[in-house]
Amino acid sequence: MKSRGRCLPVFCALLALLCCAVPSGAAGEQGRYGWHFPTIGAGNGTWRLSVGTHFWSDHLEFRNLQFQGDVDLGRGLRLHTVLRSNDEMNGLGRWAPRVDEGYLEAYGFHTSPSGTVSLSARIGRTRYLRFPYPDAIALFDQVPGIGDLKGGEETGYSGAILTADYAHKSGFGLHGTWIDWGFGSDRGAGWAERYVYYRGDSGPWHFEARYGDLPVRKEPVGQTEEGFNLFAGYTHKDWTIGFLYEELDDQPAHTGIVVRFSPSDKTRKMGELAFDYTRSPQGFAMQIPLAVGTFGRVRRISADEEPYFTGVLHRPGKKGYLEAQNYVLVGEVKAERIRTYWQNGQNRNWYEHRLSHWGDTSSPGLTVIMVEEPWYLELEALVSPHTDLWSWDDLQQWEEDRMGPAQLNQKVTYRFYRKR
Repeated sequence: MKSRGRCLPVFCALLALLCCAVPSGAAGEQGRYGWHFPTIGAGNGTWRLSVGTHFWSDHLEFRNLQFQGDVDLGRGLRLHTVLRSNDEMNGLGRWAPRVDEGYLEAYGFHTSPSGTVSLSARIGRTRYLRFPYPDAIALFDQVPGIGDLKGGEETGYSGAILTADYAHKSGFGLHGTWIDWGFGSDRGAGWAERYVYYRGDSGPWHFEARYGDLPVRKEPVGQTEEGFNLFAGYTHKDWTIGFLYEELDDQPAHTGIVVRFSPSDKTRKMGELAFDYTRSPQGFAMQIPLAVGTFGRVRRISADEEPYFTGVLHRPGKKGYLEAQNYVLVGEVKAERIRTYWQNGQNRNWYEHRLSHWGDTSSPGLTVIMVEEPWYLELEALVSPHTDLWSWDDLQQWEEDRMGPAQLNQKVTYRFYRKR
C-alpha cells in the first residue's frame, strides 16, 4: 500500500509510548491525574465457546461455532481473538477456521483537570471501532456486514488501527481513527472517522453533535464524508429514548431512533443468547453459550455470589470459595463488555471497555475474583435513509429501508486480593 511507510512508524511510536510511558504521580488510581494503563494482570483473561443457530417453521440451521478469547500481556497491552469455525453463512460441516477478530492492542489514558486523552493502537482485524466508550451517536454506527460469508470480500476493519480521543470537561472534544489497511485488504491508508463533538446534559435530556469526516452507512466500512450528526435523548428511570438526524455530503439524510432498555429477566435472557428476529431470511437467531473459562489467576463468580468475597460474609469449608478473612482487597478494575450485531443476527465481535481502576492490579501472586453480571439486551438502534415521516406510507418506507444495530452489555468487576 502506498502510504504504509508513513503510517507504520506512527503506529510503532504510539505502541512504544503506550507500553513504555511512565505514569506521573499515582497514575493508575481512580481519580488521580496522569497516565493510566488499566490491566487485570499479565497472563490473566477470559474465554468463551458458543454456537449460533437460525430457525423458523421451515428450517433449523446451526452455524458460527465460535471461540472468543482475551488475555492481558501487561499494563495497557492485551491480545484479543474471535475465531469462527468456517466462512459459511450456515452450517458446521466444514472445518475451515477463520479469524473474525484477532489483534494486539495497546491502550492508555491521560487525565488532567481539563479533560481526558484516550489512545488505542491495534494491529490485526476487528469489527468494532468504538473507543474509549460508545457515545449516543455511535450506537447507530453500522455493524460490519456478512458479505464475506456469501463469497464476497472481507468485511470489518483490518491493518494498523490508531484511535485518539480528547474529551474536554466542557463537553467538547476531538476524535479520530486512522487505518493503514492490511491483512487481506489492499485499500490505501486514511481516516475512518475524524470529527469534533459536543456532549451535554440538561436534566433528563442528553444532547450530542458531531461535525467532520463521518462514517457513511454503506459497505465497505471505513469510508467517510463530511457532514454532521445531531442527537437528543430523554431518560425516564432506567429507560432512554433518543433521536438522530444526520446529513453527509453525497449521501441521503438519515433519521434514527434508539431505545435503551432497563435490565430485566427478559432482556437478560435475550442478552445471554444474543436473541434476535431477522427479516432476511425470516426467523430467530441465537448464539448459544457452550462453555466459559478463564486464563491465569482469574476466578469467575456471579454477582449473586459477590458478598461471599467481601470479607463480610463467609462460607466455611465450601470448596472453591476463598477464606475471606485471610485475604485483603488491594485493587479493582470495572469494565463493560459489548457485543453488536444486525445483519442476519450474526454475532461476530465483542470488546471489553476498561472504565475505571484503582490500587494494585498487576503484582504477581494476586488472586483475581471476576464478578460478572448477566449479559442483557441493552438497546436497539434503528436508522433509515428517510426524513419524511408524516404519513403511514412514509413510516412503512422508513421501516422497510432501516438498519437495526443491536447491542448487548455485560458489566464486570475484577477484584484483586493479596493473602494476609
